[in-house]
Amino acid sequence: MNRQMERARARYKEVELPAELDFAVASAIRAGDRKRRSRDGLRRTAAVLASCCACFVLLLNVSPTFAQAVEAVPVLGALARVVTVREYRIEDKEHLIDVRLPALKNTGNTDLEQRVNTEISTRIQQVLDEAEARARADKEAFVATGGQAEDFIPIIIDVDYEIKCQNGHYLSFILTKTETLANAYTEYYAYNIDLETGRELTLRDLLGPDWKRIANEAVRAGIDERSQDPANVYFDGSDGIEGFQSIRDDQPFYLNESGSPVVVFSKYEIAPGYMGMQEFEVGSLLPDDA
Repeated sequence: MNRQMERARARYKEVELPAELDFAVASAIRAGDRKRRSRDGLRRTAAVLASCCACFVLLLNVSPTFAQAVEAVPVLGALARVVTVREYRIEDKEHLIDVRLPALKNTGNTDLEQRVNTEISTRIQQVLDEAEARARADKEAFVATGGQAEDFIPIIIDVDYEIKCQNGHYLSFILTKTETLANAYTEYYAYNIDLETGRELTLRDLLGPDWKRIANEAVRAGIDERSQDPANVYFDGSDGIEGFQSIRDDQPFYLNESGSPVVVFSKYEIAPGYMGMQEFEVGSLLPDDA
């Protein structure tokens, strides 16, 4: 397939769903997505807890030395977790809001917990205030231009979180805000915590002083590999839209289940909208974390 056909195909796929259909689809799948994430999280947690408990009990039974040592060893990393502290819905003629509010618990560092939890609460409230203001403004503009108030399609706002990595060393989770009106747009906030130091991790901490070069090379390699499939199109400057140049100093990232950093690019940031958010693993598991 030649380049012209690829671009035509990309433009076709980038056409957004009509607002009415997008609203119906988003409303229908939101509950299913949350149930799936909840089940997946429970299964992962149950498996980890079961294996940890089995090993712990075995060692206590076969090793008196280990049993005695346990009393003197804090288990902050094993107990640290992210929990849902509040879940609520607001539904009216202007917006449909679903929120699942997370909080950091049991890190052994109350200052860290307070800082992260306050930031999450403040960020969510700011996001909701701004979204509600946009919903009111959009409805007023809709009515002012001849639309009927009862025909206005409410804005959908979904705030949720997902735990990406949880072990004795690191805790990594993401907070997402998805806003749907004519189309869907997701904002993404990542929290990566070193449970041993209580610090929030950076890519420099994980990749070293040459972190930006390492990450850029990994992203470029990932784009090249995915571009072998004609269905995957990335901006390259040929259509007047600059392609990937370098990750930002504040590039969002999370740690996957193996503890490796994964950088995240928002929709439209390096590729057409139909490609969605793009993620690239930019480092392998560090030896000390194995």
